[in-house]
Amino acid sequence: MKGRRWTAEEDRILKEHVLKAIRQGGTQIEAFKKVGQTLDRTPGSCGFRWNAVLRQQDPASYFEAKKKRVSNQLRKNRREQLSSISAIIPYIKQLEQEEKQLKENVEQLKKKRKKQFEYYETLKEENRQLHDDRNSYQWYQQEVKNRYQHLLNLLSDMGDSTFSSALQTEKHVSIRTEAEHKKEPSS
Repeated sequence: MKGRRWTAEEDRILKEHVLKAIRQGGTQIEAFKKVGQTLDRTPGSCGFRWNAVLRQQDPASYFEAKKKRVSNQLRKNRREQLSSISAIIPYIKQLEQEEKQLKENVEQLKKKRKKQFEYYETLKEENRQLHDDRNSYQWYQQEVKNRYQHLLNLLSDMGDSTFSSALQTEKHVSIRTEAEHKKEPSS
């Protein structure tokens, strides 16, 4: 079939398919293959006929089809952008809710931290007070022991043997008490 002339009907079919493919965002090569199968021609011969004859005869239709394709692509892109924005809006709202919840959690943690710090300060003051009380008690205990020892020494100096033996016992107890006191951990 080589060298077969193109009929007006074949030109019309080729032109319609190529312009339709261009408008819809397809490729001219795809249109050439499809028309070639329909008309029993090679895609190369369809491409040659289109570029050498038909496109030159009606350039306005070709440019109109290209404009339509660009317009369709822009509309499609705009729809995709709008749909993607629409899909993002619920996600953004969810993130805003999560942010709000996190801020509330941070505020609660700050309040809890403040209360714990106040409690720590109270315990610290209580500990200092107990330490002071213990020191005061130890001082008082030592003062009583010293006075008792002084009293025993006075009685011993007076020469009473009953008090002498009590004095010896008390010295032994006093030494043991001091050794136990030294073993206590100091804070």
